[in-house]
Amino acid sequence: MTSNGDTVATRLTGVGLSAVAVIGLRGPRSAKCVQECFVPATNVHAEMLAGQVRYGTWKSSPDGPGESIVLTPMHDGSFEIHGHGGEAAVSAILASLNDRCVQSVDETAWRNPDSILSSEAELVLQRCVTSQQAAIALDQVRGELVQWCKRWIERIGKSQSTDQSLPNQQILLEEFQDEVQTLVSNGQRGVRLTEPRRMVLAGPPNVGKSSLMNQIVGYRRSITHDAAGTTRDVLQCDTVIAGVPVRMSDTAGIRETDHLTEAGASIEREGIRRASVAIETADLLLVVCQPSTLNQLEAFRHSLPIPDQTLVVEVLNKADLIGEEPSSTAKTIEHQTIASSEEDPGVAKLMETLASHLVSTLPPRCSPVPICKRQLDLAEQLCVAHSLSDANTKLRQLLTGVAP
Repeated sequence: MTSNGDTVATRLTGVGLSAVAVIGLRGPRSAKCVQECFVPATNVHAEMLAGQVRYGTWKSSPDGPGESIVLTPMHDGSFEIHGHGGEAAVSAILASLNDRCVQSVDETAWRNPDSILSSEAELVLQRCVTSQQAAIALDQVRGELVQWCKRWIERIGKSQSTDQSLPNQQILLEEFQDEVQTLVSNGQRGVRLTEPRRMVLAGPPNVGKSSLMNQIVGYRRSITHDAAGTTRDVLQCDTVIAGVPVRMSDTAGIRETDHLTEAGASIEREGIRRASVAIETADLLLVVCQPSTLNQLEAFRHSLPIPDQTLVVEVLNKADLIGEEPSSTAKTIEHQTIASSEEDPGVAKLMETLASHLVSTLPPRCSPVPICKRQLDLAEQLCVAHSLSDANTKLRQLLTGVAP
């Protein structure tokens, strides 16, 4: 663990073959290290100003070999050392700094010496592709989880310093664990912040799943035809709904295949197997039917391998044909209804429903949210903290990334 009083250095550019590498140097001893190791190419002795670029040589000793570098003082008092990208050159500069009691740290510790939570959030923020995702990650970059940890560390510290009675400490521990339960619930969604949500269309053959997928994404991704079994594989496409990245899957129609010839059945059975696999991993499942299959909807749904946590939306497609199917009108229709016409406003209503469900899979704004596996694992450990002292230890580990 480092503190603001340490002098630290890190490689700011990626490891590997490159023409140029950048080393960051900051801390109370950084200016002295520059004075001892940097030999400017010209005899200019004026004070170096922030943003001013100086070319010269970096030497670990006055008489030893050196590395050609460009040195830039930064506005926060740190320095950037730009040199050859080879590993030997970078290692030589870092070694010269280590000899002068400068601590080498990784980029995470460099970004935030007091807490790695904001740094981990910055890495997640870089992978966000929508403003909805980025806003949630930015809340954590700005310190929502950091402040939550610090607030509880302070409260626990005060309770221990005032020697509160055991019952009072137990009440505080229970209050803490209630908040941690919410934290874990948010974190289970937070660790998937940058992943697209998996939305799967399933149903009997020829109920219009492929046409519906095309309407949702706004272009003809799936081939459509009146013949049953047109879709034999799982077709995927990526889109965004209400700021949530979505990976949609159009699956083969699910039906009994015993009546088919062996040549046709083997292909269709494989398509149905793949459809079942897609359903098992879905975050949001659209079970599609049409008036002729509406009475079988409940039985069909129960035949699917739907995980308990999967959100399910039932869609009555081709609803304008309901008058042609008298047997289906006996059932009260409480589903999203879509007419055959691609201009039907039923699609807009369906999109509102999908948006509502998808947004609910994101963690809340302006709240502490674990957004990587390390954070979630420690939050889950906090749920079973057996004392305030144990909670305090795990909180500090969550905040700093350093095990006691």
